Order: sequence, then C-alpha cells, then structure tokens
Amino acid sequence: MPRMPTTDPHAELAVALYSQDLDGRGWELDHSWVAIARLLMTCEIWRNGEWQAFHDAPVLRESNDYRLNLDNQPNKALRDALEAKGRLAAAMQIDPGQVCGEIGQFFRQPGIVGLQPNNPRGHAFRSIVAATLDRFGDQELEMTEEVSPHDLFPGYDFGNRSADARIDIVVKRRNILVALISTRWTYRHDRVDLIDEARAYMPAALGQNGTCRFFGVVSEFGSARLSKVIEQTRPNMTNAAIDRLVHLNPELPRYFSPYNQYLENMWSLEQMVRDSENWR
Repeated sequence: MPRMPTTDPHAELAVALYSQDLDGRGWELDHSWVAIARLLMTCEIWRNGEWQAFHDAPVLRESNDYRLNLDNQPNKALRDALEAKGRLAAAMQIDPGQVCGEIGQFFRQPGIVGLQPNNPRGHAFRSIVAATLDRFGDQELEMTEEVSPHDLFPGYDFGNRSADARIDIVVKRRNILVALISTRWTYRHDRVDLIDEARAYMPAALGQNGTCRFFGVVSEFGSARLSKVIEQTRPNMTNAAIDRLVHLNPELPRYFSPYNQYLENMWSLEQMVRDSENWR
C-alpha cells in the first residue's frame, strides 16, 4: 500500500499521465521535474474563461510581472522566463521553439481544458509528488493524501486551522508517522500557509515520533517568497518546524537570483526522494 489513490479524478489523471511520460521516455528520478513541467507549466495565461498566449515563454510568476521595456525589450522577469524556456528545451532535447507546444499537457486534456487551472493544478501537483515518492522513494513508505489533522492527531487544538483542514501528504513507515509534506505550486508572499501548517502540526507530529520531518514542496520562482520560507527551515533556524523547502528544480531560481544566499539551502525534489530512506 505505498500510495493510496485519491478520490479526485483530475489528480489521478495527472498521475497517470506522469507515469506514462516517465515510462514512455525512459526518464528516471533526475528527470521527474521535466515530466512535471510538461504537465503543469504553461506558456499561456487563464483569462476571461480561456487560455490565452502570453509572450511565448513559460509563465513562472504572476502575469503582471512580465512586460516589455520602453525599448521593446523583455524585462528581467521575462528574460528569466526565456532562460527557463531554453533550459527546458535542453532537458527535453527539443528546439526552444517547441517548448510552448510541449508543456501544459495536463490542461489540454478533455474535462480539464475548460477549468480554471489553480485548483486542478494544485491537486495534480500534490498527487504527482506523492507518486514520485511511490515510484522512486523508499519502498517501505506509505503515502496518504488530504488527511485530516484532527483524525491524525486526536485531542490536539490547531488554533486557527479550520475544521476541514487537510494535510497534503502524510508518510508512514510500518504505521509510524515519519513525514508530513505540504505542496504548493506557488504561493503569496504575504500568506505562506505552509509555514502556518508546520507550526500547527509539528508539535503533535513530534509527540508521536521525535524524528518526524516536515517538507514544503513548491514550484515558486519569486526569490523573496522562497527566502521567506527557507529562513524558517532547519539550515537557518534552530528548532525550526520545517526541515527543508523543496523545489521542483532549485537550479532555476538559483540561476535567476545568484546572490540570494538563502536559495542555496533549498533541496530538489530528487534530493527529498533520495533522502526518504532516512525517514524513520
């Protein structure tokens, strides 16, 4: 019972497409981020109830961050997106001009194409992260998604967490809780919920198992937003509730913000999965 399937048909579709991509291309863990990008990144924006082309580059941040300068040249955010496009092309071994037609596959599926993308993408990302652990991580681990903290930790008061709050991924080994994982494709700088989750749930989790870990897994590209979480992780704070902030591919934001020392303390998804053998 490594990963228990969810009842969300869109998330399960994303996992099936992800598995097909890995199998069909012979990709291993080091290319898992590329398979996720093929599904969930886009060069388009959702506006007025439909997908619209936007600068022919991956949209890694809010759309209003991208613009042309007065001399009709791309600004820094757009230059970063074009650089990411080139790196995606290299990883997929295709021409950069093919990238925008290659990514966003999840949103082209029947039943998905007409949906506002935020919720389907968030659920798909969560389930794909769990599926990556299932496929490449320690095979003794069991992953369950969208678990009620009130059921997992009966008798605890979680402050302002809602009655229907859910933990994205709960990981157990032989029925012993070893990790909690919160997934966010992106998040707002002024409301980073995964920090609040870690502070709320980890005292209860450590009460069950003193070596339980908490990971936040993201595909956020704003360096200030990333730093806000990273400074709350164990490399930067004694007794931090968050062990590591994990990025789909941390080399991209590190390249875009080479002078931000906090970004060095991010893990890749690959690193987190390889570390899973140590979760006890």
